[in-house]
Amino acid sequence: MQDTRCINIDWLEVYCLEDSIGYPHNADYFRRCGLHVVQRDYGTPVYHEMFTIFGNDNQPLLEVRRNPKSQIGLQEHGVLDPNACHVRLCNRTCYFNEPAKLLQQFLETYGLHYQRISRIDICLDFTKFDFGDDPAEFMRRYMAGRYSKINQANISAHGTDQWHGRIWNSVSWGNPKSMVSTKFYNKKLELTQVHDKPYIRQAWREAGLVDDELTLTKFDADGNPTQPDIWRIEFSIKSGTRNWFIIEDQQRGGKPHSIKHNLQMYRSRKEYFDIFLSLSQHYFHFKKFEPDKRKDRCQDKQLFDYEDCNTFYKLENVATKDEPAKRLHNLYAKIQDYRDSHPMPQIYNACNVILADLELSMRTTSLVKPWPLDEVAIIRNVIAKRIHSHDKPLNQDIAEERVMLDLTRQIFADD
Repeated sequence: MQDTRCINIDWLEVYCLEDSIGYPHNADYFRRCGLHVVQRDYGTPVYHEMFTIFGNDNQPLLEVRRNPKSQIGLQEHGVLDPNACHVRLCNRTCYFNEPAKLLQQFLETYGLHYQRISRIDICLDFTKFDFGDDPAEFMRRYMAGRYSKINQANISAHGTDQWHGRIWNSVSWGNPKSMVSTKFYNKKLELTQVHDKPYIRQAWREAGLVDDELTLTKFDADGNPTQPDIWRIEFSIKSGTRNWFIIEDQQRGGKPHSIKHNLQMYRSRKEYFDIFLSLSQHYFHFKKFEPDKRKDRCQDKQLFDYEDCNTFYKLENVATKDEPAKRLHNLYAKIQDYRDSHPMPQIYNACNVILADLELSMRTTSLVKPWPLDEVAIIRNVIAKRIHSHDKPLNQDIAEERVMLDLTRQIFADD
């Protein structure tokens, strides 16, 4: 394992509920508490209000979005509480020594009740992989097909097409809306050509990646200056992550157990790094390409040394209703209310047909082992037939539909 590590949080945002104290936690509330607050003239698609709170050094500290526009809409939690808000650390604050602790103290001081992490990004900046691989050369070989990545098949890449070949500067894997997305890119190039951030330069110097943060120069053992490229691997963990499954080193007496994903997991850079290594095992896992061989049987490409890590985390999904299922339940309740308030037989019968189909959909999506699609199609066809006629028993309708489905299969199988 390399001695030079620059591990940081690059984004930290949490979902909270405001304390019910009789007055809103708006910009004026924080001003009365003695804080310097700058409010934006407009909000967001979800919240009416958005403002930035400054620290004692008169630099942006964190951002608050509050006052929901609607209880149902673009929110991540189904029905948004009227006291809901999101609090996000400003990017500079993320590079403090204990940003998660700072955020926790802020929430407790000003009556904001933490609910869950909405998004957290963990990043590692480095010049070489643990076993000596050059990041730019590894990127080139990957894009040339020498390696293949396990998991996260969706990919987007950026670079330049030069006379001697293509130079790749950035590649991303995964859907940005998925539970975890991965990015690998030349951070020095972004810093010097797109958006300079002095606090990242400072972090590089303190970590030993550079000796001069202004010129980004590193001196070798003989005192000769070099200009190393600094690359970044970044994992973005979204709100879909409810729990983590922890697998500890058995030689140390640890036992696998599950914990809730929370701010306490990010108290120190050592904890960041353990989580980073765990994520890299799954989301930055590459195989050496071998023709005519299944990917999972190809040889691993070793990039990181995991011997120093004693605790490994695995993402664990909790069995909860997803957003589409919640919307179906809401729609079902509204149609029931509409049916019961309209006594006309035509409306009542039409609503019953829709409710029957919705009930089928809800049952299918909520099952651990969902019904087969064929069975769903049969029942939907029966519902459609019974809109016009009830002259046959339900069991007979279902039996006839199954016969028709089997017959259709035979016809297409013959072709």
